[in-house]
Amino acid sequence: MSNRLRTWHRAVLSTATVAVLVAFAFADADAALVRFEFVDDSRVAQVEAMTERGIAYFRLRDVALAVSGIRYRNPSTGKVTLSVADHQMSVTPDSRFAVLDRTVENIMEPVLIRRGDVWVPTGFLTRLLAPSLDSQIRWLPAERTVRVERLRPSVDSLQLRQTTDGTIVELGLTSPAEFSAVSRSRASVEVMLSGARLPDSLAVEQNTEYVSGVLLEESPDGVRAEITLTDRAGSYSARLLGNPPRIEVLVRGSIESATPSLELRGVKHLLPESDSLFATPGLGLETVMIDPAHGGSDRGAVGRRGLEEKVVTLALARELSYALQRKGFYVFMTRSSDSLVPEHRRAEIANLADADIFVGLQCGAWYSGWARGFGVDYYEPPGWQPEDESVRRGRGLPRVETLAPSGAVDELIWEKLQESHVAESRALARAVDASMKASLSLNDRGVGRRSSRVLGGCAMPAVQVELGYITNRDEEALLSDESFLREAAQAIADGIAAYRSGAKERGQ
Repeated sequence: MSNRLRTWHRAVLSTATVAVLVAFAFADADAALVRFEFVDDSRVAQVEAMTERGIAYFRLRDVALAVSGIRYRNPSTGKVTLSVADHQMSVTPDSRFAVLDRTVENIMEPVLIRRGDVWVPTGFLTRLLAPSLDSQIRWLPAERTVRVERLRPSVDSLQLRQTTDGTIVELGLTSPAEFSAVSRSRASVEVMLSGARLPDSLAVEQNTEYVSGVLLEESPDGVRAEITLTDRAGSYSARLLGNPPRIEVLVRGSIESATPSLELRGVKHLLPESDSLFATPGLGLETVMIDPAHGGSDRGAVGRRGLEEKVVTLALARELSYALQRKGFYVFMTRSSDSLVPEHRRAEIANLADADIFVGLQCGAWYSGWARGFGVDYYEPPGWQPEDESVRRGRGLPRVETLAPSGAVDELIWEKLQESHVAESRALARAVDASMKASLSLNDRGVGRRSSRVLGGCAMPAVQVELGYITNRDEEALLSDESFLREAAQAIADGIAAYRSGAKERGQ
């Protein structure tokens, strides 16, 4: 059994749910609709269920629809596979053994074929579907409800060790967690794990070369780790690793030694003693959020030779990250691996990271293979009029109180945030386009306007770069060339740097 499944079994199966096998209140073989209730996003789906020999069974077709999964049945073997969240669950009629990815699981009761449909027992939900969704699934027969609630990751270990690269602070997790790492002074780095739990208080006081101690505490928002630094610390990086899941914060002794890893979520230098390297926090343009389009199950456009857009945008994003860091920018990415980030989350990630510039990366695509070239777009709503010059970034995100079933909820509103940054977004687009035109041999389609949900929700200057048409055979070949992507990334970085210089002259 994999480490990930062992972690899940410790978290859920150790509290064996006796109630899951309690019979329905209706007779055997009678079918009725029950609720599939998703606690985290308040969704409710309807699933047909029945009992057989006092055991609750659920129609697999309905379960697949409820969790947005894909179902496939092999007519020769009768085996049925459900794919959801990058996991595969396979069951065989009349067998109580099933496969989750490559692990065999006993779901306690056999899978049934009734009325031409496949029906799965409660054990399928609790032992296969639950770990695939990183959730706890409970069958509540009295309420005729299946409740799906995402497991909160827990911090279960804290280690501090010195390596040749620097001092590593390792936070062990029961499951992957969203996190941020911020240095607000040269004395410390703060790591925030959103929605995480801390079962036991953890603290380390150990004088290493760059870290003198770590303190963890739980808050309503999650777990906060305060890493206290020595005066020899010069830079840091943070990344999420798997198998087992953990967050590693590497503190180094010099800015020059902070070479980014391919999978780094973000790399930042510590705030300097003076303003020789960066401007005062809150002023200037320091942080760039890179948004590689598509990912995971969303392949994006596919070239005639099979090149996928999601592969190109991630490779370009990594090269752009390196190029920008060499110019002294802080860099974050909405995704650093082949994962799917929902469209509505991309602007939110940039806003919550307090980014100064947002750069989306895409490829061009068209039904005709003749379309070619690159372009840079910005968001400009119809009838847009510039706001007063006193409206600047740093005003703060508007907040609103709305009533929800659970009570008053404080929500961030991302809509129309870009309207106060249109002029600067246009200037950024022009700077990036000019730099790419001067450096690349591709056809320049120029600067354009785009009505984009992602760009429209960004609370900072934001542009979308389309690098070449993946549906054009010649440009598809270029987009698969590492040296070309490196050259394109350098051109984009040069354009961003030119925009930063112009912004300083304009007093931004």
